[in-house]
Amino acid sequence: MIWLRWLAVGMGTFLVAASACSGDPEVTKSDGTGGASGDAGFDSAACTMGQFVCDGDTAKPCLGSGKFGDPVDCKATGEICAAPFGCVVCAPTQQSCEGGVGKYCKDDGSAWETFECDAAQGMKCEPTGCTGACTPPSLSHSYLGCDYFPTVTLNPVWSGFEFAVAVANAGKGTANIVVTRGTTEVKKTTVAAGKLEVITLPWVPELKGGDVDACQLPPDPGVTRVVKGGAYRVRTDQPVTVYQFSPLKYEVNPAPSDCPIGSKCPGGFGSDCLAFSNDATLLLPATTLTGNYTTVAWPSAPDRAGFVAVTATRDGTEVQLLGKGQFAAGAGVDASGNGKVTLNRGDVLEVIARHDGPAGQYGADISGTRLKASHPVQVIAGHSCANIPAPTTDACDHIEHSMLPIETLGKEYYVTFPAALASQSPHVVRIVAIEPNTKLSFDPPSISSDKTLSPSDPPLELSGVTGDFKVSSDKAFMVAQYMQGQASVPSGSGDPSLALSVPAAQFRKQYLFIASATYDTNFVNVIAKAGTAVTLDGAAIPASSFTAIGSSGFSVARVELPIGSEVHSIDSSGVFGIMVYGYGRYTSYMYAGGLDLQPITIPPVF
Repeated sequence: MIWLRWLAVGMGTFLVAASACSGDPEVTKSDGTGGASGDAGFDSAACTMGQFVCDGDTAKPCLGSGKFGDPVDCKATGEICAAPFGCVVCAPTQQSCEGGVGKYCKDDGSAWETFECDAAQGMKCEPTGCTGACTPPSLSHSYLGCDYFPTVTLNPVWSGFEFAVAVANAGKGTANIVVTRGTTEVKKTTVAAGKLEVITLPWVPELKGGDVDACQLPPDPGVTRVVKGGAYRVRTDQPVTVYQFSPLKYEVNPAPSDCPIGSKCPGGFGSDCLAFSNDATLLLPATTLTGNYTTVAWPSAPDRAGFVAVTATRDGTEVQLLGKGQFAAGAGVDASGNGKVTLNRGDVLEVIARHDGPAGQYGADISGTRLKASHPVQVIAGHSCANIPAPTTDACDHIEHSMLPIETLGKEYYVTFPAALASQSPHVVRIVAIEPNTKLSFDPPSISSDKTLSPSDPPLELSGVTGDFKVSSDKAFMVAQYMQGQASVPSGSGDPSLALSVPAAQFRKQYLFIASATYDTNFVNVIAKAGTAVTLDGAAIPASSFTAIGSSGFSVARVELPIGSEVHSIDSSGVFGIMVYGYGRYTSYMYAGGLDLQPITIPPVF
């Protein structure tokens, strides 16, 4: 990863970048022998410009060309010297643990971090630090983790359909899992290595809203609110991946006698018990969450609303919102979406868009709403039941997806359309800026001319997209993809769903991902550099399956997955990206199958 830190030194201010460094760099004494970071006898040619070498507690800035800047006495500011960072608060990788509280120094030495040395996550408190496979220093910055917060969001589906999470074990040993809500234990189970466990959980009515049928009644409750202890918490003692399904299935057969779908709606839908309102999202582990987010949802309609659900991972978390659009005010958030709310761990702030506009028209869109939290939070945004692309497009569907922290957003994305039963499935793409004057370019240019976008602008929306493309910029930004209502899809497959595109900088070489066995068909889009060999479940994906993405040098393969198969492994010698999605009758789901979550972007000032 690249850690950025501004340090003031005698020769001025340097942007210190430690690229591919972990701890002290390899250095050489003037006599050609190796030296430790505390030595005074460094060969300046081994010192990279912008980095530091240490002479005891004195930091010497490297200027390149065999020259050093003025030395800095770290002790004068109560700090120590650590190469290649210079004066730092603590020695990188230093750890301790006392009274069940683990403490470790950040990789760049800029600060101490503390965390609960949690026995439920297989951790053990030792004087030298908190040990175990799930401690924050042991985990990579990726979608694999040990601590998750499944959160029910606004969805008018009949509660006879089950809310669920699917846990896949990417490790080599059995994972022990405990699910809690507040202080109450909800479930305990285990997942063998390479296997999947589906855990059904009760709906949280205060977050879900009332049960309605396909006729679509207004959201209930329909105002912004805080639900104390509204989220679940999933903890394991081995790194796992967790996906949330809202609900798990799209159909129940035979239809229960109390299933509301059918004759209650004009024209009816026969006797089948269909959910009509499903979506899913990859959940991000708590160790990768931050306090900085920009959101994307979908415009409200008179009986359906956009939302942003914020879940606190620590007590005493202050969440500040800078709204965009019109909001159903409540819980300290005003009609403009501005306000401050304090949450404890597991509390959920569900922010609701105003949804009383004219019939047949789109209303408030809260996409672009910014939030800043004093501690890491999880943010899931979406819509109770979205009609996409037009407010009159049949049929609406619940959409949701975990928002990526601003720190993880990138400057380059490869956007690929979803496959369907008939070759092409048009979709909508929306792009949100996080900095002013973000200049966007597209490859191929037939997708769109170059654009300049700012946070104050509405999302840039591209409708009916049936081509694959690359979009890049001089600044980080966010890209969302929306599957369309089946009435607007030539194959008649699926319904609306939301997923965030993965920045190319967060592609990985290997994924363990889930495709729901409860849907009729599942696909994975594999996005890789042209000529890259990719293996799915032990079999090579044929080179002929890949199609070029403009002139970008990348290509995409849309691979249909075997019916009934849920856990899939995919890998390559080079980095690549994946998008997973599936279709059922009048419904669909789509999510990013996995990604790295390295901190690569400095959030703009809130």
